[in-house]
Amino acid sequence: MPKIKIYIIARISEDAHLWTDKICDQLDDSFDIFKPKDHNPWNKRHEKFPKGVFDCDLEAIKKSHIGLMLPEYGNDCAWESGFYANSGKPVAVFIDTQMEWLRDWMVKGGIDYVITNNSSAYNTLKKDPILKHKKIILLKHLKNLNKELKNIYQKHYDEKSHIKS
Repeated sequence: MPKIKIYIIARISEDAHLWTDKICDQLDDSFDIFKPKDHNPWNKRHEKFPKGVFDCDLEAIKKSHIGLMLPEYGNDCAWESGFYANSGKPVAVFIDTQMEWLRDWMVKGGIDYVITNNSSAYNTLKKDPILKHKKIILLKHLKNLNKELKNIYQKHYDEKSHIKS
């Protein structure tokens, strides 16, 4: 199996770096992870970003196999999620206790999977009028995120698929 290319859909502001790194540190060497926070000028006002920032992120999205969204996120992340929803590539959301994103009905409608390690969040997700129609996964341990993302990959990309590198 080739390396699974994961695009991290998460805020790039400094206050979100620890959460993004905590989740990405759970992923093993079978993943090639693109974290926009490592490529984008997170300490610069968004209206000052050069077009190259958009181009870099869009290219990474196009090359990826899976989008992994880490709430709480911003408007740009909602756009990225929408791109995935129209691309045929799966998008998964990983949450612990983050619930503010549940107000974004269009984002919820476009995602394929929600993964959590929190049983209370899992129960809330199962009752959500949109998410109850999605695949909701409860992890016993955060380290099992690897296995679930590999399962998502295998479900969407089999040996007969033409995987874009």
